[in-house]
Amino acid sequence: MKVLAIIPAKLDSTRLKNKNIRKINGKPMVEYSIDYAKQSKYNPDIIISSENDILEEIANKNNVRFVRRSKEMCGDTEVVDVYIDLLNNIDEKYDIIVCLQPDNPDREKSLDYCLDYMIKNNYDDIITVDSDNRRSGAMRLFKYDHLMKGHVSKRIGCISENATDVHFEQDLLNAEKNMNTEIFRKNMERYGQRIH
Repeated sequence: MKVLAIIPAKLDSTRLKNKNIRKINGKPMVEYSIDYAKQSKYNPDIIISSENDILEEIANKNNVRFVRRSKEMCGDTEVVDVYIDLLNNIDEKYDIIVCLQPDNPDREKSLDYCLDYMIKNNYDDIITVDSDNRRSGAMRLFKYDHLMKGHVSKRIGCISENATDVHFEQDLLNAEKNMNTEIFRKNMERYGQRIH
């Protein structure tokens, strides 16, 4: 099974300046998504999509691929369009595309848990939801062909994920506080994720 993890990490956030490179426990927030993907037994290829040189440096430092995002794919563009644009501009084909929003650094369920769930249930598309069952944006998984044909959100499964959606300074502080609790560490172990 060939898996690609895309981390869409533009730098020009309107609510929290430079949020994807803000540090939590001394590490840029985007690196939590890189580490998360690297823990998978599926050994996904990892691509950071961004318009910014700082994120390219982070990609290089972490030995992951960087694809420069066009100006048209920045701003208020639907993130699914960013994924499709990226896939149209690379040569490789995949079975499953995993989309990891970098502003959700405190995921509890491992990527393997999510991929196994998708495969077992033969879902075309999965999104994560928060404890109030609202789409959290922490992660979205697609079958490659499903996404490339534009068949998004027809047969979709959900995985509850309580990752903090970081948009403001207080969100950043809440994520860091959450990541330093014993409950967080136990939940990570429960769902097969190693502590970073």
